[in-house]
Amino acid sequence: MHLQTFFLITILFLGAAAGPVCAQFIHTYTDTDSLRVGDVFEYTIVFDGEYESIIFPSEESFEDELDVLSRQRYQLTSRRDSLVFILQFFGTEDLTIGRKEITYTAAGKDSTIYTVPVPLFFKTLLAEGDEEFRPIKPIFAFARNWWPIVLLLLFLILAAFFLYRWYLNRASEKTDVKLPLPVPFKNPLDELKHAIYNLPQVSTLNTREDYEAYYIKLGDTIRYYLKRVYHFPAMEMTTREINESLQQELAPSEIITITRKVLNEADLVKFANFHPDTELAKSALQKAKDFIETASIVNYEQIKYMKYKYELEQGIINPSSRPVTVSSQQK
Repeated sequence: MHLQTFFLITILFLGAAAGPVCAQFIHTYTDTDSLRVGDVFEYTIVFDGEYESIIFPSEESFEDELDVLSRQRYQLTSRRDSLVFILQFFGTEDLTIGRKEITYTAAGKDSTIYTVPVPLFFKTLLAEGDEEFRPIKPIFAFARNWWPIVLLLLFLILAAFFLYRWYLNRASEKTDVKLPLPVPFKNPLDELKHAIYNLPQVSTLNTREDYEAYYIKLGDTIRYYLKRVYHFPAMEMTTREINESLQQELAPSEIITITRKVLNEADLVKFANFHPDTELAKSALQKAKDFIETASIVNYEQIKYMKYKYELEQGIINPSSRPVTVSSQQK
């Protein structure tokens, strides 16, 4: 009997010495586990436990295939806090929402915990017999015929020879030839504004072909601007490749975010047989206008230097000149 009493007292003493133990738990939920291109769904993070302050994941932490439409925070009790993201899916294959970092402060100490990955399964929009939109089969290599290349080289050599003779004859003549005036610098931002503000009115779009042409023009306009300002072949690149190239060029995050949203919607209409409506077209146009306002600020110095370099190469200004201030019309 005395031995049992000793063990009971020991256990109670150890429990009192340990004090209260606070545990924090993270739960993640989605309202679906399979998605089609363009589907909107909820992604919920619930935090259980004692805390003084908490920092949930930002919108930029989500994968490129997911577009954050909105977020709403709910504090149910003093020990439970949650954040609900409304996401739109733009992927073409299965996707896993990776671990998200959550930082909280409890008892004056900062700690970090992570959510668990959430798998999402892709559901294609194509019917079984609709082969028109299915991936292109691999290109087969054919035997190369060298004769056309050889003939082309001979033609180029002869053309170069006669061009050289013609040049010598022209150099021997002392006729005064006026050189054509250099073409003024074309501001890429002005071209972008002109193209965006001259798109067809959204109210005039009726058929799917009208919407497709509208979105293609909108996406190509953004691509051409990126090609001129950041000097990579954006017209021939996919949206993912453009996003990666912008990150490599250290483009501002505002440019990367808006570009991804506009081009994702354009790709959705062009390749996924998606049928937009008037509200979506208006939203896409507003994002393009937001892109113009952002580019006017973050690319100002970059375009200013492009103009200076072009005019220097064309002989419009002297090498000793410094870059001039771009006027308000050129911004």
